[in-house]
Amino acid sequence: MNRVESFARDLRTGVTSAVRQASTIKTSARLDALKNSFKNPASARNQASEIKDYVIENFDELLTQFEAKATQNGIQIHHAATPENAREIILKLCQNANGPIVKGKSMATEEIHLNAALIEAGHEVVETDLGEFVVQLDGDTPSHIVTPIIHRTRQDVARSFLKAGIGPYTEDPAELAMQARKHLREKFKNAAIGISGVNFAVAETGRLVIVENEGNNRLSTTAPDIHIAVMGIEKLLPSETDLAVFLPLLAGSATGQNLTVYTHFITSPRKADEPDGPSHVHLVLLDCGRRKILESKFKEVLKCIRCGACLNVCPVYRQVSGHGYRHVYPGPIGAVLAPLLDPAFADLPHASTLCGACHEVCPVKIPIADLLVLHRSNNPTSATLSDTGFKKSATNPRMWQSTRRLAAIAMAATDWTEFHKAPEQQEDFRKWRRSNPPTPSGDKCPSDLESQAKVQVPKDSTTNSKDALSWKGRAVSGANWGGVPGDLESQASLVVTETSKTVADALKQLSPTLTVVCDDNLSEAVTKAGFKLADVWGADAGITCADAYIQETGTLILSTGEGKLRKASLCPPIHIAIVRQSQIVETLAEGIAKLGERTSVLITGPSRTADIEGVLVKGVHGPGEVIVIFVEG
Repeated sequence: MNRVESFARDLRTGVTSAVRQASTIKTSARLDALKNSFKNPASARNQASEIKDYVIENFDELLTQFEAKATQNGIQIHHAATPENAREIILKLCQNANGPIVKGKSMATEEIHLNAALIEAGHEVVETDLGEFVVQLDGDTPSHIVTPIIHRTRQDVARSFLKAGIGPYTEDPAELAMQARKHLREKFKNAAIGISGVNFAVAETGRLVIVENEGNNRLSTTAPDIHIAVMGIEKLLPSETDLAVFLPLLAGSATGQNLTVYTHFITSPRKADEPDGPSHVHLVLLDCGRRKILESKFKEVLKCIRCGACLNVCPVYRQVSGHGYRHVYPGPIGAVLAPLLDPAFADLPHASTLCGACHEVCPVKIPIADLLVLHRSNNPTSATLSDTGFKKSATNPRMWQSTRRLAAIAMAATDWTEFHKAPEQQEDFRKWRRSNPPTPSGDKCPSDLESQAKVQVPKDSTTNSKDALSWKGRAVSGANWGGVPGDLESQASLVVTETSKTVADALKQLSPTLTVVCDDNLSEAVTKAGFKLADVWGADAGITCADAYIQETGTLILSTGEGKLRKASLCPPIHIAIVRQSQIVETLAEGIAKLGERTSVLITGPSRTADIEGVLVKGVHGPGEVIVIFVEG
């Protein structure tokens, strides 16, 4: 099913109303998250914009620095000038794969149409993000940068799973997510290669940074022996200190969170003393027209961090959904970027109201409306005859009054309405205006969306917006060492136990019969306490020693190292982390500064998804519960 066919289906089934509701909720959640993360969100946006401007102006120097450091770390770099080059490189890397290829969510791989090429070459390719998994089952395409199935209902998902033999019919999003977990778990166990995108690449350290909520990216980049990352060359950041701004901006703008559940800092393939992780890490750097854009007046579009906030606030996107744009990148940012990547989409900049809402919410302050106007001035001939006629009639009041009565007849005589839907008119505007003349007022409309009132969530919405933003875990017992790290009322993605007892006592308080998998340095203590060790895929709980805990965001930091098992914090349904009080830091910036040279992950709660109608489900791929035991020292 191509994007045009998907759009026609969307209109027939009326799913654009679901898109409008979901995008409205996302816009409201964004405001709350940014206010929680930053004392001054506007200042944070300015700072992020300036950093990305610096990247654009110093691009070659930063890319060279990044490549040198990444290569030194053991990451193998590949350059792809075109989508064809990228597919050839990846097909060669996958030619000896003896198992499934599991993929994390990646717009870059969508851009180069990677799946079709791999499948044609005879490989089993499995999308593992819940939304992307549904899209793949249906032969559909994503309609949103962040939420692939924003256009699908729970009934759609249930029918797809039943037809594919994933599980029995159910309309419960939690049960559907668990059906997907069970099915995909077998793919992860047998995977030969994992493919992911990249959110940021740090020039200073050569590290790849990937953010996600579900845990499927962690599994895709940890379980297989080979990890292939695909990244547009514009994803550079100068240093890791910049991430203290970008990570909350991206999470808040994309999903209304203070921080995503998982933030991966991938440094290298696994080292000799590490028990798991990929033995080879490849990075495919995509040009695909980006260097040409960097040298053009449109270069600011490459500041985009793919948060999707401009889609959520856009009146055009809310009306037509993502498939109406016909390109991998929809919405306002897609209307700017798509024509630059492919001239066949030169009409997209003309499908915009130029209201400027996209610029108001963009976390890196891309002047999207200005770039759309620039496109229009550069390519005025792309307008169709009907567009030209509309311009003439709309600027002549008498002509407008005459032609609008004929609009319905004229539209019915063309194929435009096959894939487009005009807004329903509730009342004739001119009649309404005559009955409601304007009254003088000294009030002015706010120019910044940050100052506007929050969008109200419909009372009958299926989305629990409060649950979508925070999660309160169960406490084994109250912490009594002098204060609970982090604001558990708003961040409570981590559970705290009392530390007056030994770790073994605390574990027994949870359950005396747990089967566990743990870091090597904990094995003796765990077995002495009477717990049985189990395989990483079959254990009830995984026990790890954390490297730090960030009080500001309620976040664990785990790094690889001698005998430290990455999958212990990922595969079992419960993750138990042990943190010393001396390892607690106050801010995200301090936590990032404490990262060593090894591959690391920031964990802010249990695995989660809200892909099915915005309903929050925990434990979709990783643990459904995260427990922290604080010990003295």
